Amino acid sequence: MSLPELLAPAGSPEGVRAAVQSGATAVYMGFGSFNARRGAKNFTPDEMADAIAYCRARGVKTNLTLNTLVGGRELDAALADARFLYEAGADALIVQDLGLARRLRQCAPSLALHASTQMTIATLDGARQAKALGFSRVVLSRETPMSEIRRITKESGVETEIFVHGALCRCYSGQCWLSAVIGQRSGNRGLCAQPCRLPYRYDGAGRERYPLSLKDLSLAHHIPELCGAGIASLKIEGRMKRPEYTAVVTSVYAALLREQRRPTPEEEDALRRVFSRDGFTDGYFTGKPSPAMLGTKTELPLHEVQPLYDEAARRFAEGREAPLVPVRLSLTADETGLLLNAWDGETDGVTVTDLVPVDPARTRPTTPGQAEKSLRKTGGTPFAVTAVSVTLRDGLMVPAARLNALRREALERLLRQREAPPVREPWTAVPPEPSGAVPCPDKGIILEARTFAQAETALRAGTPAALYLPLTELAGDPGRTQALAGKLPLAAVLPRVFFDCDRRHILDMLQAVQAAGVRTALAGNLGHIPLLREQGMEVYGDFGLNAYNKDTLHALAGMGVTRQTLSFELRLEQAGALHGGIETELLAYGYLPLMVFELCAIRQKAGACTCKDGITRLTDRTSHSFPLLPEYGCRNTLLNSMPLSLAQKEVPAVDYARLRFTIETPAECERVFREFLSGERPTCADGTTRGLYRRGVQ
Repeated sequence: MSLPELLAPAGSPEGVRAAVQSGATAVYMGFGSFNARRGAKNFTPDEMADAIAYCRARGVKTNLTLNTLVGGRELDAALADARFLYEAGADALIVQDLGLARRLRQCAPSLALHASTQMTIATLDGARQAKALGFSRVVLSRETPMSEIRRITKESGVETEIFVHGALCRCYSGQCWLSAVIGQRSGNRGLCAQPCRLPYRYDGAGRERYPLSLKDLSLAHHIPELCGAGIASLKIEGRMKRPEYTAVVTSVYAALLREQRRPTPEEEDALRRVFSRDGFTDGYFTGKPSPAMLGTKTELPLHEVQPLYDEAARRFAEGREAPLVPVRLSLTADETGLLLNAWDGETDGVTVTDLVPVDPARTRPTTPGQAEKSLRKTGGTPFAVTAVSVTLRDGLMVPAARLNALRREALERLLRQREAPPVREPWTAVPPEPSGAVPCPDKGIILEARTFAQAETALRAGTPAALYLPLTELAGDPGRTQALAGKLPLAAVLPRVFFDCDRRHILDMLQAVQAAGVRTALAGNLGHIPLLREQGMEVYGDFGLNAYNKDTLHALAGMGVTRQTLSFELRLEQAGALHGGIETELLAYGYLPLMVFELCAIRQKAGACTCKDGITRLTDRTSHSFPLLPEYGCRNTLLNSMPLSLAQKEVPAVDYARLRFTIETPAECERVFREFLSGERPTCADGTTRGLYRRGVQ
């Protein structure tokens, strides 16, 4: 049974040494402006080339993060970064943006692409769809339980990677807009400010709590189980943390993997001391999320941590080398000189010679054993000699200094050979595809509601181009659904997140609404697309697919999506410029969904389910109040404190403007629709915002 790779973080050259010298078999790093840890030190081009060579020479894979959304005008720069990494010999790129992934497949078909956890893949359908797009590995959502991980790993036909240690976001990665909307620092663009770690009050009263801050993940106790599950890679989070953190955590997990065991109390204590938030959690992995998962950063006195840091730093200090690369040596020595061959099993090997004649021994001739002893001295190099062959003419005296010099030269040349970038197919520059037809300037209006009551009341104001309702709402009342479907185009909105254990229920609901006349559904996740196509339904893409450039629209069109809602992190002029041979839609009104999470924050308030007892809100330190919506599977969506609101004339050149109703009363839905139809900017007692459409994000 082959063990999974241990993938460690590195935010700097020192971090690379820390990871490699502590037992990582793969390292992931960020480069340039398109990685999800833009705040890390990261690397200059020379440092990155050296880091990739350093890892390659020591048999350690390098995965590079280009895992942010990329604007249309940024694609060329992102591709230039990717080309540099490809030619430097990076083993894989970790990518979120579907448009960037599509272009990379065209430019470098042999380059391995890993689907970032930012793509929110947690189902078998999602993994298979990623494989169809050319990804060789998927990084599963941190919320995915082991039962689902095992199924996806076994049946998807694509490698899986999971996080085993480090920070947990409260929101599903790739679906968080909290930092962007309240502070213009986008998690999808690599600059999350982590407002989820701040205190909030429930409904503006009571004591301050930290209801969105989770403990760090630790699966150290599950290593034996993970070793037999077929998972390709176990990943440690922490590119923003210091190299000593990487060294400590990597060394513990390397030992656990090597010996396929659980941690000792001493190892557990080391993990806790180097960083924790009130301890650790495995609640998502075990499928048992609970309030016990909540925690804030634990501050330890320096005297408790410093010895741990000092010990770790000695391990990866400049010049320190663990014997990571097995090598075989073969020496031939006679009167004419010395010849040494070195093979590592991966390169062509090297041959070095010393052609100075060898003198006969005056007293004691050199024995093969003495020669072998000199050749095995590889300290200060990454090599470990596994076999030595010595052919030595009798009666000769070979000075140890000559053998040492020959060995040093051979290993130095072998190291340089291992550092050389691999020979790859040339990078092919592929121009973007034409934009296609420009959308009609007469924009259609779409209504989305949470309930039949909201929708039916809003329809008194006029008839929209289409009506969107949750799949659960439509399937719960087929008669009402059939009546609406007979009046106007109706589409079912799938729950943005569900697991494979929910798939049968989702299919049953889809079949029920199809029987009632619904022919279209909204996919908010990559895994929804093949499921809907399997059912023969027309597929519209929702905002959860993060359509940020026209190449993404082309990619979605290739998957069968016929209409796509654009990212609300775009500025209006950016949104208006996106035409990819597919209809486009823009949110023009609604409380923006800022987070979707697995652990129910509504239940946390009182320790019991209160979803039917009105709207629960979280109030921040500035008195802004964020509503919590119950979602399918006892999940939650956190909404913005005030609704986005545009007038019709402000909506750019897209095909459709969508009014999205969530917590509004039916009467408020009707009023907002009337105001929008009349050309006014819809109003709200909470105030309104134009969101990021004017401000943009960093």
